[in-house]
Amino acid sequence: MLRSLRSLKIDPSYIPQIKSAIREKGYARQQDLADELQMSLNTLSNYLNGKPVDYLNFVEISKRLGLNWQEISGFGTSIYIERPPIESSCYQEILQPGSLIRIKAPNFMGKTSLMAWIRDRAAEHNYRTAYLNLNAAGKTDFTNSNHFLRWFCINVSHSMELPNRIADYWDEEMSTSKVDSTDYFQEYLLMQTDTPLVLCLDEVERVFPYPEVAPEFLGLLRYWHELARINPIWERLRLVMAYSREVYITLNINKSPFNVGLPIELPEFTPQQVQEIEFRI
Repeated sequence: MLRSLRSLKIDPSYIPQIKSAIREKGYARQQDLADELQMSLNTLSNYLNGKPVDYLNFVEISKRLGLNWQEISGFGTSIYIERPPIESSCYQEILQPGSLIRIKAPNFMGKTSLMAWIRDRAAEHNYRTAYLNLNAAGKTDFTNSNHFLRWFCINVSHSMELPNRIADYWDEEMSTSKVDSTDYFQEYLLMQTDTPLVLCLDEVERVFPYPEVAPEFLGLLRYWHELARINPIWERLRLVMAYSREVYITLNINKSPFNVGLPIELPEFTPQQVQEIEFRI
């Protein structure tokens, strides 16, 4: 297990982004965040000022702020430990039109690292990539499916470094959020170039507790995956989903993304692999 890893610290270049994330999440004081995390203010202060923090605390704070802990710490894929044949399977799948990869594993088992590895391989083929951690969504973003799907489309745009054009595609009077989201992807995000887009969605289990959002969103992912069979534009979308919990919500078998695509279950790291990770941090 990765619980034996030593401390991590924020790359100094990310400190302004961290402090901005605290404001965006609505924490008026650092103490409020520390209390919610049940951590000492000193630990949080060290994190925010780029000082070493225990590995598990570092990951927990980052996730609460909706940040990619590997990116802001520089952990990255430079120390990625391969677990064959998982990588070759993912590599072959991501090259397939309209593909979908489902990565399931407990926390701290390398799901985000594998997604980063997949993005790097996709970039070698000049594919476009986008990464979105659903933990970045606040509670109000899960108010209803319309609100959540707007948040989703806007943040995928941001990840792709594209302008937010949601106002051009959202029609709350004459359409539905699922139709508007589909139009936004088909007519805007996927049409930027004819190169594939690898969309990595981390911590998908974040939607499970919201019955007004989860079936609509997850059903939409399945629908987009199936559109690739009949629409060449949707062949460009390659989905990668990562989640740590069992899928305990009720979904129509024909509208679930959890029974299609390539399933990947990550095994625990061996003691030798843990030693290698610690050596290379």
